Amino acid sequence: MRYIDLDRNLAKADLVITAEGSLDGQTPYGKAPAEIARRAKSWKLPVIALAGTVGQGAASTLSVGVDAYFSILTRPCSLDEAVADARRLVRDATEQAVRLFALGRGLDARGRIAA
Repeated sequence: MRYIDLDRNLAKADLVITAEGSLDGQTPYGKAPAEIARRAKSWKLPVIALAGTVGQGAASTLSVGVDAYFSILTRPCSLDEAVADARRLVRDATEQAVRLFALGRGLDARGRIAA
């Protein structure tokens, strides 16, 4: 966390999106999304977690500061397929998460007040 100066970056943020290969019951016990969420909450920031797999116990991440979590996968596929297409999958999931965040703030996808 110190290498990316997380706290300095959080001070400038409106939303935190973090990601993990597998979000599950182990996440609150040492995985990066949990620590990022904990720190983001000290700045009162909303946190969305994206994951390749949303596994058993993923709801436990809500107790450490994750406000919502989503799988990046839109259809069943093999691990090799998911890895090969990871850039697009993460980009598309991130776009949808930001659209949902903007909607919740009463904004359209371009950040303007929604009609």
